[in-house]
Amino acid sequence: MDKPYYPHLPISTNETLAKTLGVHPKLLQDFCARSNSSYTSFSVTSKSGKQRIVFEPKYELKKLQKRINHRIFEKVRFPIYLQGGIKDYEKKRDYVENAKIHANSKTLISLDIKNFYDNIGEAYVYRVFKYFFNFPDEVSKTLTALVTLNGRVPQGACTSSYIANLIFFNSEYRIVANLRGQGVKYTRLLDDITLSIESEISEEHTSQLIKDVIALFKKHDLKVQNKKTKISVKHSHAQPYDVTGLWIGHSKPKLRKSERRYIRQLVFECEKKHSQGSAEIDYHKFWNHVSGQVAKMHRLGHSQSADLRSRLAMILPTLDDLSERKLEIDLNKLINSKKQTSLKYGDITRINKVFYTLGILSRTKRNKSRKLRRKLKNAYPKIPTKVEYWL
Repeated sequence: MDKPYYPHLPISTNETLAKTLGVHPKLLQDFCARSNSSYTSFSVTSKSGKQRIVFEPKYELKKLQKRINHRIFEKVRFPIYLQGGIKDYEKKRDYVENAKIHANSKTLISLDIKNFYDNIGEAYVYRVFKYFFNFPDEVSKTLTALVTLNGRVPQGACTSSYIANLIFFNSEYRIVANLRGQGVKYTRLLDDITLSIESEISEEHTSQLIKDVIALFKKHDLKVQNKKTKISVKHSHAQPYDVTGLWIGHSKPKLRKSERRYIRQLVFECEKKHSQGSAEIDYHKFWNHVSGQVAKMHRLGHSQSADLRSRLAMILPTLDDLSERKLEIDLNKLINSKKQTSLKYGDITRINKVFYTLGILSRTKRNKSRKLRRKLKNAYPKIPTKVEYWL
């Protein structure tokens, strides 16, 4: 499959759209009218240290956007060259799978779309609903209003990654087919584009490939971030031979020796911190961070991960007396304040947190943990997952 494909009939009216999303038609129009005031913004720091603004939809709009994802966007069949922000139950799509596609290559070209989300205007979003999904004008306008903020795609909304994957729906596949005919593999992980070739190519050929891809972006009023354009040749030390942060000098994506050494050092540091106290909040956070790094090693098939995981299992975080008392207080509050109505998202979060903390308690007081867990389960026999809640 070379292009995205929506295998269902179009949603014909706003009334049908409201029914699809499980809301009253009047409420749907209210959401559209106040969508621009239905976000909160905050600043986050990227790995490079750069500050960026993220827009989080407020509760009601977020719930509606989750349903748009589940009931519309997740029904789309996406080609394999699109690797980011897609829920695929058959084949995982992420930075690791993206890197695997380009293993065994000898030349890499990496491109980055500048300020991708901020520069996707509502006119292009409308075209996705109108000409890809074939929804009529009124439905396309309604959905566009629900997934944009002040005429742009907001970074932070759960619908934005799907829009980013569909924005080139009628032209990207042509570029992919043309490149494939030249023996070039193409993938896009949202705003990160990678081309790979199983041989070394001339500068002229490299420049032409870059121009062809940039032309696609220009048609949509998007630009490449020139500072991030990178051309790498295997076995050359001028540029690291990486795809989305993973080294692909061999047949499979791997972590570099320096990264593996760093993770081993983290485990050693964790062992030292454990000897100073395993119940401190800072230790819990550090252990979780290190555990995530070891899990990444395991995902990439590094044999050292098994030994590191065993070492971490010997230094698990625990609870001190104060944290144990707080756990019992939180648990009793949940039981005593149990409502007859359906659980809210915050309730599910609190219940799951208590269950998680009971798991930590079981490391030192198994019988007590089981007793408390049983009490909580009796009070809340059926707890929806967070995914089930939104749907």
